[in-house]
Amino acid sequence: MLKVLPIASLALAALIAPINLADAQTAKKAPASKLAAPAAGWTIDARQSRIAFATKWAGNGVNGTFRQWSGDIKFDPNNLAGSQAVITIMTGSALTGVKEPDDNLATPDWFDARKFPTARYVTQSIRSVGPGRYVADGVLTVKGMNYRVPLPFTVAISGNVATMTGQVKLDRLALKLGLESDAGAEWVARETVVNVAVRATRK
Repeated sequence: MLKVLPIASLALAALIAPINLADAQTAKKAPASKLAAPAAGWTIDARQSRIAFATKWAGNGVNGTFRQWSGDIKFDPNNLAGSQAVITIMTGSALTGVKEPDDNLATPDWFDARKFPTARYVTQSIRSVGPGRYVADGVLTVKGMNYRVPLPFTVAISGNVATMTGQVKLDRLALKLGLESDAGAEWVARETVVNVAVRATRK
């Protein structure tokens, strides 16, 4: 079983900061910047893009993907103020190929997919941290709750094709996932690594 040290757990939880609903609603409706013109739009190639996750369940490594998701992406490295991404994930589409997690992930204790069929990530700002490297400061909405989650990512653009990869570690307890069945993280690790890979063409 993966164990997260107390200090590391606090640091991980601190990155997933809850915010009030008004802030999240503003993030969904507002453009990336009131002053900047919107950046170029991109069309996601679903066949070559994925949102994957990895954790430990009953002491065994589990790798899964969200099979259904969509995104509205506007990005220009020279116009970060006008760049924004809105990613919508169908929570019931999570699949690991392992019976126990697949039987549980859509239940009310976890994603509660019937009541909350979608999760959403909306960037509020994107900043450069080096050549081809960025951090999106965004709002993640899960089960109707809103959290600030920074997402580090890289982008390579060749002509009209962009390739993006990103990774973030999430604390499922901070996101209130699996609290009823395993609040002590004795059975399912509290840390989940989410990997995002997107290939897109300029509109």
